[in-house]
Amino acid sequence: MSEEPIRFIPDLDTKDKPQKSSFFRAVLKYIFITLLFCVATVMVGVWQFTALNTAPDAFPIDTPVTIESGMDVKSIITLLAEANVVQSESLLYYALVLLHEPSSIKASTYVFDTPLTTLEVAYRLTEGDFDTDLVRFTNIEGERATQIALRAGELLPAFNQVNFVAIAEPLEGRLFPDTYFIPLSYTEEDLLNLLLETFDVRLIPLADKIAAHPLTLDEILVLASIIEREANDPVSMKMVSGVLQNRLEINMALQADASVEYVLDKPLSELTPDDLKIDSPYNTYLNTGLPPTPIGNPGLDSIIAVLEPTVTENFFYITDDSGVFHYAKTYNGHLRNINTYLR
Repeated sequence: MSEEPIRFIPDLDTKDKPQKSSFFRAVLKYIFITLLFCVATVMVGVWQFTALNTAPDAFPIDTPVTIESGMDVKSIITLLAEANVVQSESLLYYALVLLHEPSSIKASTYVFDTPLTTLEVAYRLTEGDFDTDLVRFTNIEGERATQIALRAGELLPAFNQVNFVAIAEPLEGRLFPDTYFIPLSYTEEDLLNLLLETFDVRLIPLADKIAAHPLTLDEILVLASIIEREANDPVSMKMVSGVLQNRLEINMALQADASVEYVLDKPLSELTPDDLKIDSPYNTYLNTGLPPTPIGNPGLDSIIAVLEPTVTENFFYITDDSGVFHYAKTYNGHLRNINTYLR
């Protein structure tokens, strides 16, 4: 009797096995994708944090940034962002709130000698050394070199007034008016260089308009220096500019009291009719065209007023006792304004 060969009989109950295998593979796939997503999210977050925490390319090295007493956190953060101290207002805010005490921000003038990350800025604002040995020096719009020298000499021990006037007067008009924070050790050369460098920087955005203007830069500064003394706000500056440029176009005397004030070195309010007869190239009552040099150092508003004058048909203006301007197209209209507002 022959033996029956042994046969392998497969387990017919296998319908659940492929499903279980597929389920586990799906779970593993889900876990893998989730982990991959988490890793990618973390990497993107780290990259974004690193980028935002990095100091801006235009970080203000050795440029004073002043936080005034009483400023709120939002205003401080906006100020620092606009000054290119930080790239992200949000990151600085959270750094101050989560890592420091925002109320402990020190009001001071900050000078950074090297670029700082946003986290380092937050530390500097609340914990770090914030004191500086800088003093505030304001060069007022319209002032002349002699006036700048007088006030700087009272403030700076190493400053020589006579030397400053000698080297600065030939550059009158370019001694840019602004508020500066400078070391007490500043000399006359240091201050002059700062004023001239600031002038160059502040006029960069106006370069195209300056190049396109019929007046040269030197002539623009002369006219702006007159406007600075004659007008009292950006609106009146542009209107006075329009009037004076109308006069220049027809070779009519500018008749600006400020130019006579410059010669006599006396306040406008003290000028007399005889003063307007003084024989000087700066007397714009007797001479047509512009004076030979600026009569002071104009601010940005008056320079812009020359470049962007109000288009007007007026050729005359006066200022009443309240500082309000009155304009006229004709001399008769000018006389009426004088009788109405000055008598």
